[in-house]
Amino acid sequence: MRRRSLISVVVVPLLALSLTACGVSSGDGPQPIDSDIAELLKPEVTPTPAETTKQRLLTVTWVRREKLVRAVRLGVAETRQERLDAALDVLLSGPGPREQTKGFTTLLPPDVVVRSEVKRGRAVIAIELGAGIEPGGLPLAAGQVAVTALAVPRVRSVVFTVGGSPTAVPVPSTRGPGRDTARVVRASDYRSVLAR
Repeated sequence: MRRRSLISVVVVPLLALSLTACGVSSGDGPQPIDSDIAELLKPEVTPTPAETTKQRLLTVTWVRREKLVRAVRLGVAETRQERLDAALDVLLSGPGPREQTKGFTTLLPPDVVVRSEVKRGRAVIAIELGAGIEPGGLPLAAGQVAVTALAVPRVRSVVFTVGGSPTAVPVPSTRGPGRDTARVVRASDYRSVLAR
């Protein structure tokens, strides 16, 4: 008995002294939490659906064996304008390694600059070429941009501008060899060269 009370006389004060040295109050009742600890204990705020940008499937158009081939990529976009811009960014960066193994390529030169604007059901594509495109590849090169734009929901036609002015572009001819030109292009203009 005496030994037990001696231990409690020695151990209890030592325990209280060590807790005080660690910053723990020996007083009774709740104590205020340190502000740094309180910050850590706050619940993490998760964004609401309105605050997150949705991932969308984007259609991009490549060339394989003189045909236009559509491929699907995943991108972050909300509006039609954002979807078009994201798809054109992918197009201008060129086909990825997996697409290249399938034989996909691009006729767009690396220094091409493309800006877009969606107006109702029409995409206006401002295009600037540095080195240019081979004349024989021009219908398919323009088709890569046009078919990519026409894959955006509710875009029904495309107009190309150069230097701020609308310009006619060559489209694959439906009447045999050669090519026609059009100031406004639609999906039907590329039906003959679109791979199924």
